Amino acid sequence: MEFVLKCLKDPPVLIIITTFISGMTYTMTRYFSVAKNLNKLYKDLESFTKSNMVYRFEEFKQIMSSNPCTKHAFEDFKDALIFSDTLAFQESEDKIEYENVSESVSGIKTSTDIQYYFNEETMVYPFFNKNFIGTLPELLTGFGPLFTFLKIATAFGLLDFSSPDALTHSVSEFVADMQIAAICSVLAVGSCLTFTITDKLVTALVVMSSCHKVQAKLASLFSVVTTESFMIDLLKTSKIQNHENGSILKSIPKSFATTIQKDLANVIMPYLDSLIFGVNTLNDTMAKKSDSGDELGGLF
Repeated sequence: MEFVLKCLKDPPVLIIITTFISGMTYTMTRYFSVAKNLNKLYKDLESFTKSNMVYRFEEFKQIMSSNPCTKHAFEDFKDALIFSDTLAFQESEDKIEYENVSESVSGIKTSTDIQYYFNEETMVYPFFNKNFIGTLPELLTGFGPLFTFLKIATAFGLLDFSSPDALTHSVSEFVADMQIAAICSVLAVGSCLTFTITDKLVTALVVMSSCHKVQAKLASLFSVVTTESFMIDLLKTSKIQNHENGSILKSIPKSFATTIQKDLANVIMPYLDSLIFGVNTLNDTMAKKSDSGDELGGLF
């Protein structure tokens, strides 16, 4: 027990242990913080589907912009989105004729693969110092030979050959320092292996699994469309609209004539009938007055 306490108070051992605990604490804190944000994002996006993205895009935009893991990547991702005008410009009372809508253009699509914007480089690594974590195993490994040879050098300096008694006393201190030197090497290598294994396991099982779930969910919400296919679909939709516009223009004269006939039958003809009836009534009245004689008593 006394030897263990002496080892723990030794500066090289303290440096190795402090470096290991500090690095492990920083790494695990950052990893679980990123995983927590990614899991929250995935939970918020669970109710979204490709079919309702057109109507819930503002909600989706707010979720992506508020989450720190996707906030900056989403600003670039918005430029790659292709929106359809088919449903956006429909009046509330209009009936949507789906047979006239190009299926590959309707909804919201992206011209670039999801993994280009949402990946480990944008959602995971910006939230901790990747280079620092990567150098920790090398730093711990380097502490092993450094402090080992340093303790060996100081141990040889403790040997006192001035007298047999002094040599005997100094040998015990020499052996104790040599043990600490060996412990420094073992502790450094052991802490390096522990840190490396823990880092790989937590990265794969906690962080990257959450990142891949979010990537898969986002990929299921948007279909990737190339520029060429989008232009073909746009041309297809344009031809359909041109055909419909031509049909409408051809039907305008017939519709106009039908409207005029309806107006003549429903408005003008009843008015003319009333006018003719009034004129006939007036003629009858005038004829009756003529038959009754001259109002001046036959003077003329």
